[in-house]
Amino acid sequence: MARRGSGVAAALRGLLRGPDFDVVLAFIAFAALLIDPVVSHQVEELTPLAAGLGLVTAVPLVLRRRYPLGVLVTVVPLLLVCLAVFHPDHAAAGIVMVLVFTVGLHGDRARALVVGALMAPVVTAGWLITSTRGDVAVHLVAYVALVLGALAAGDAVRARQELVRVLAQEEERERAAAVQHRFDEQRLRYAHELHDVVGHALVAINVRASAAAHLVRREQPVSPVTALDEIASASAEALGELRAALKGLRNDDGEDAPLRPAAAGLADLGGLIAGVKGAGLTVDLDVTAAPEVIPPAIGHAGYRIVQEGLTNVLRHSTAGRACVRIGREEGALLVEVLDDGEPSTAAGTGGGHGLLGMRERAAGLGGTCEAGRVPGGGWRIRVRIPIEGQAR
Repeated sequence: MARRGSGVAAALRGLLRGPDFDVVLAFIAFAALLIDPVVSHQVEELTPLAAGLGLVTAVPLVLRRRYPLGVLVTVVPLLLVCLAVFHPDHAAAGIVMVLVFTVGLHGDRARALVVGALMAPVVTAGWLITSTRGDVAVHLVAYVALVLGALAAGDAVRARQELVRVLAQEEERERAAAVQHRFDEQRLRYAHELHDVVGHALVAINVRASAAAHLVRREQPVSPVTALDEIASASAEALGELRAALKGLRNDDGEDAPLRPAAAGLADLGGLIAGVKGAGLTVDLDVTAAPEVIPPAIGHAGYRIVQEGLTNVLRHSTAGRACVRIGREEGALLVEVLDDGEPSTAAGTGGGHGLLGMRERAAGLGGTCEAGRVPGGGWRIRVRIPIEGQAR
């Protein structure tokens, strides 16, 4: 029932706002101008002149919304002539109300004030014409009240429509800003994913290729084949992860579905570390937190942090051994990557994109990321991400 009522209201609003309503209004005004003097016994019968004046007065109302001020200026003098010839007092007052309401609705407040001031001589003229047919004071007060009331009503409706329009525009801007914010977050997330996948694979391939080239220069043809096989394996793995990430970008689940990267987790660290060992870095893995009880978003972040940490060791450090620790402490996941080498200048200052990406990943989940040298030599990355309150 409520839906049917709202449909009727919408149809009624559409009718009142459409151009057809102005045609109907002009016809009603014409009929009122002819009927009013007869019903109120101002005249015994209408003459062709009265009918012609009524028609000429009513026709401009068709254009009242397109040219509100022009129609007002045109129709008001014609109404004064009608009042003098065949006395349609009430119909004339109603038409004036409609016209000044339209000026207040489709103009601005300054125009409404000007029209209100200029209507004073019109009201006076109407009063002079009709004063011989009733109480002078009543006619004068009624004309003033009707004109000013209609003008104020039109201005009030215009102000309300303007407020609704401004609120709608503001809501649309906020909606667009929210959509842009979500897009920027997704773009940043995929930038991290692609950086981690491609960067890690290229560093591993570079290390293996350098080793193969060195062995060839030393005329050891068997070991380079092994290194090339490892290069092929690392590149194939990287391509698989890259395809998975790009598949998420295609958003195949629907237009409104969120974009999600490939969700490698802590359970996949074994394969990651095996690949790093193939690049010549010895890695010890110490996992005391069960991967299956870690929320997927946190587990994925932990995997990428370990991946980027080991990539930084290969790229920027002289380390030959690294240790990866995964544990829990006071409702948080702890991820630690420790190596025994000396970092390069870029890594040592903490200005690399990899370290920045790790900090952004941790901060996005409410965690922290610390990196720096350790006593006795080496470099440590320590990340703490709260688990409580995260979706499982």
